[in-house]
Amino acid sequence: MFISWLVPGLGHYMQGRKKDGVILFFSIMYFFVLGLLLGGRFVGTNEGSPLTIFLTFAQFGNGILYFMGKFLGLGSQVKATWTSDYGTFFLMGGGLINYLAAVRAYEISEGIKR
Repeated sequence: MFISWLVPGLGHYMQGRKKDGVILFFSIMYFFVLGLLLGGRFVGTNEGSPLTIFLTFAQFGNGILYFMGKFLGLGSQVKATWTSDYGTFFLMGGGLINYLAAVRAYEISEGIKR
């Protein structure tokens, strides 16, 4: 489950569901890159609103992409364009989808049927 969260789609790929893993990887990567291109920013928990804790948790779900983006200084700009909010929510959406994919990878490894 940790590997699946850290690298989107890797949990499925390692379990032999290569097509699912590749689709998940590129879908979450698409959300992440589009979010940055739209001017999205990484929200910090020190911004005063209780909602920012949820936003930070959701964006943290991007795994290694989140850490790479923070390290490279991406998504740190001040809200400057009318698309910035959309970009921020795309970053959040990718993270939430990755959480669901990580849980599903765990369920597959444990043999839980749906």
